[in-house]
Amino acid sequence: MAPEISIVLPTHNGARYLAGSIQSCLEQTFGDYELLVVDDASTDATPHVLEEFAAEPRVRILRSEQNLKLPGALNMGFAQSRGRLLTWTSDDNLYEPGALEALRAVLLERPGIDLVYADYSVIDPEGRVLREHRCSDPDYMVEHNCVGACFLYRRSVMERVGPYETETFLAEDYDFFLRTFLAGFRMHHLRDVLYRYRVHEASLGSTFGAGQVDEVAEAVRRRHLKPWKREWVRLRRRVRKALGLPTSS
Repeated sequence: MAPEISIVLPTHNGARYLAGSIQSCLEQTFGDYELLVVDDASTDATPHVLEEFAAEPRVRILRSEQNLKLPGALNMGFAQSRGRLLTWTSDDNLYEPGALEALRAVLLERPGIDLVYADYSVIDPEGRVLREHRCSDPDYMVEHNCVGACFLYRRSVMERVGPYETETFLAEDYDFFLRTFLAGFRMHHLRDVLYRYRVHEASLGSTFGAGQVDEVAEAVRRRHLKPWKREWVRLRRRVRKALGLPTSS
């Protein structure tokens, strides 16, 4: 039988933290899931790390010989997924043990909700907690990616809004969540810390810089929002910045 949840974990030369990320999936208190690890043309020790988990029945290992980048690797994984609830994680981040159970409970108890997301801790390269990140509520989606790094959504979302957009690398998640929001799907912010997001020198955000990520996010808004709405977003962001409130993409 198909599992209830599919987790896609794309990795490109992520051997340093990959085993820990996979292990955090295997330690979930909710067990009816599959983990599809997409090795996106890695040239480091990633294949050797994945060999350690090859016998785990919940893990499916896929490999692309061509570097698809994050959105392409996500699409490859989701194309082979079987769950009715979907999510993805990164090769350097960690789930708290009860993450899937808590997120799933919201979707089970509230059938009108299509996507649920949670708060998370920010950790350093060694795993020490630096701070807690509190996400914004869904009505801020047109302004920035309020969903963040820990989420779960129904398969019907992807079936309607389509796959991750390969032309929005660095903001592929924001593009997907914004399309989800504009399509009328209902989102819920679960105010529990269920995830650990790692900041380190080799992460995408560090490699490309916040400025480049902001540029792609602005291109996403230009793509999906009418000019008057984009102007409203800019004014709202300026006000939030003046008040010292989050304005991240």
